[in-house]
Amino acid sequence: MSSGTLGKLMRIAVITIAVCGIYLFGYIIPSLGKSIVYDNPEFSGWFWPWWIFAWLFALPCYAVLFLAWKVSGSVRQDKVFTALAAKWVKQGAELLLFDAALLLVGNVVLLFLEKNHPGMLLFSVVGSMFVVTLAIFAAVLSRYLTKAAVLQEESEGTL
Repeated sequence: MSSGTLGKLMRIAVITIAVCGIYLFGYIIPSLGKSIVYDNPEFSGWFWPWWIFAWLFALPCYAVLFLAWKVSGSVRQDKVFTALAAKWVKQGAELLLFDAALLLVGNVVLLFLEKNHPGMLLFSVVGSMFVVTLAIFAAVLSRYLTKAAVLQEESEGTL
């Protein structure tokens, strides 16, 4: 597959994930929350804190998608092995780690405010582990992109 095709596919994936995220955070979560409140009026005070928390959790995800969009531009131009692309991937890894911490800390805070269920805290631990795993993969990729960029600069200097 050519670099142009791979870059286009990356951009299609980024757009798809962004649209799915908007649907999830803009429709599914509020609908589910309203349904829960309708069935269990004692949870009515939980709706807004959880919806705000969901959007706070989504913001770093969209920042990662923005960085992925930039990396896809590098892929399209066949200029992946650059310090700039490695920097974008590293920033994505850092944002993912921040997001994992935000998910976990936010759930603990909501639990202490009595606006969370212990099962959701357990679910957030599993979610945080998944996000940390993605961050580790991105950090490894960034490290090797940096090494490849240095090697490419050295080889261009010898030609």
